[in-house]
Amino acid sequence: MTRALSIILLPGLLLACSESGDSLPPEGTAIECALDGGSGFGPGCTMERVSQDGESFVVVRHPDGAFRRFQLGVPGRGLVTADGADQAEVTNHGSYVEVRVGSDRYRLPIAG
Repeated sequence: MTRALSIILLPGLLLACSESGDSLPPEGTAIECALDGGSGFGPGCTMERVSQDGESFVVVRHPDGAFRRFQLGVPGRGLVTADGADQAEVTNHGSYVEVRVGSDRYRLPIAG
């Protein structure tokens, strides 16, 4: 049995399709996360910056396909939860911020 993988490169965008139905890892920058109340951070999540209607967002994707969206540049707050009832708690650690939403935590790099 042969598996085929098609990759299409467009400026700033990589699209991949697997004919065998295999799932591909989420795209974006790898970040550390602690999910479902886990005490230790580990790799497995990714983040990507997106713009929509003139606003900036960060989308964090979990290994299981779940994701969270955060709006950037909110006056007086910086980063806030874009969807859902739980609000983001943000703690600055110098080179990264730790973002907690419910029982999930993420370490997002600060662009310098």
